[in-house]
Amino acid sequence: MSKPKPKQLWVTYLRAIAAMFCWAITFVWYKIAYETYRPYEVVFLRLLLAASILFAVILIGRKWEKIAGKDLWRLMGVAFFEPFLYFNGEANAMQYVSSSLASIIIATIPIFAALGAWLFLKERLSIYVILGVIVSCLGVVIMSFGSTELKATLIGIMFLTLAIFGAVGYSLLVRPLTLKYSTLSIVAYQSLFGTLYFLPLFLIVDGSHFMNVSHSLKGIYTIIAMSLFATIGAFVLFTDVIRSLGVAKSNIFTNLIPVFTVVLAFLILGDQIGLRTIIGLSLTLLGLLLSQYTDLKKLKQRYLLGKSVATQRN
Repeated sequence: MSKPKPKQLWVTYLRAIAAMFCWAITFVWYKIAYETYRPYEVVFLRLLLAASILFAVILIGRKWEKIAGKDLWRLMGVAFFEPFLYFNGEANAMQYVSSSLASIIIATIPIFAALGAWLFLKERLSIYVILGVIVSCLGVVIMSFGSTELKATLIGIMFLTLAIFGAVGYSLLVRPLTLKYSTLSIVAYQSLFGTLYFLPLFLIVDGSHFMNVSHSLKGIYTIIAMSLFATIGAFVLFTDVIRSLGVAKSNIFTNLIPVFTVVLAFLILGDQIGLRTIIGLSLTLLGLLLSQYTDLKKLKQRYLLGKSVATQRN
């Protein structure tokens, strides 16, 4: 894996943070969209709009890339894992699992992603990456303990396992593609195949509701925002992050989602932030810094070296 240059590394970190923010704010938009539309309606329309926009950009900008046959199958697999498996697993699990327990289980994604990257992609995991994953996940667990009871049924756990499998499978499959194709092409095909996967569910489960519901501009605008920021923006940004950092280091950033969610709830909804939440937030951020320690240390050394050279010249 090629090491990004110092300036490129900072840009990669900013992209990762921006992607997590886009996914975090989506949880707020879900509540607004669900006032009018059902889950499969929302996800199908998001993907349909995203695929239309991305392929329009590719055609107008003349950025069409020829995809090899075997890679087209891999792209179909990428979309099958996420959004298809992940969304179905997470959305259905919430009917049987408390939100706190769901957050704890979903927080294990970086652990399984790191393990998968080590086993299948031969990514080297330093002690800092391993410690970072553990500490960051512990932070999310602490944040998740609160007023909501920790309860679940077997089917709920199975659905959450499906979501984890989808998230990890997506990262492992998309990583080799990032080294061959542009991010724009990858996310465009991911959105297209995702749309096709969700089409039968949309028609069978929510088709009748969509045809008869009283459509609202508020709901439509929210779905458009989700498509632009979460489906297009976040995936475009995060795919670049996976290309630069690899699977293990990239997935640790996903634990920033509950951090942003807590902060947004505080700023927008007026939710209180207690000591438990502060400790959880601190551990999550500490774990993130630990996972990137080696690269951050090199950045500091290069900065000090450049500063020393500049001083000598003066």
